[in-house]
Amino acid sequence: GSGHALHEIFWNNLSPNGGGKPTGDLAGAIDKTFGDFDKFKAHFMASTNLIEGSGWGMLAYNTLFDELTILQVEKHHDVTQFSAVPLLIVDVWEHSYYLKYQNKRPAYVENIFNIFNWDDVAKRFAAVAK
Repeated sequence: GSGHALHEIFWNNLSPNGGGKPTGDLAGAIDKTFGDFDKFKAHFMASTNLIEGSGWGMLAYNTLFDELTILQVEKHHDVTQFSAVPLLIVDVWEHSYYLKYQNKRPAYVENIFNIFNWDDVAKRFAAVAK
């Protein structure tokens, strides 16, 4: 079931009219946790690109600590935090990028920022943030 749930979030996190940067409370939380959006983006990309084999890059809200966190989810569920609520998902299983990017995962991860639906991510954040 986690593969289905992660895919559902992933598809809703994307939009042909997406990209740019988040605004509002989500932007403030990113700045508070990571310093600024560019530092978040660099950390998220590095973490996602280092996932061994197949998995997911994830920006999550940790309800226990009331803060954002970046997670590497191997396969569909390994290395999870039980108090983490997924907000932004990037599918880095080969099937998600191989036809266009072959073995160039970093280019895929960088370019996916151009279609992130930050409104969807902000809605997920607003639903769980304290």
